[in-house]
Amino acid sequence: MRQCMKDIGKYSFPHRTVEKWNALNNEVVITHNVHNFKEKLDKWRQDTMSPTRTLYNTTR
Repeated sequence: MRQCMKDIGKYSFPHRTVEKWNALNNEVVITHNVHNFKEKLDKWRQDTMSPTRTLYNTTR
């Protein structure tokens, strides 16, 4: 990703998310529905990130 010339660009949506999206494994990215995506994203985050709360609550 290109370096931002101004601070406002550093906090824009593309700059904050592209690297994170590209870091996801294919199993998470190619899911076909939102519920499965959220479950796989939470599992990926638990496996790869430091212990933090999950992004979504998947209980109904």
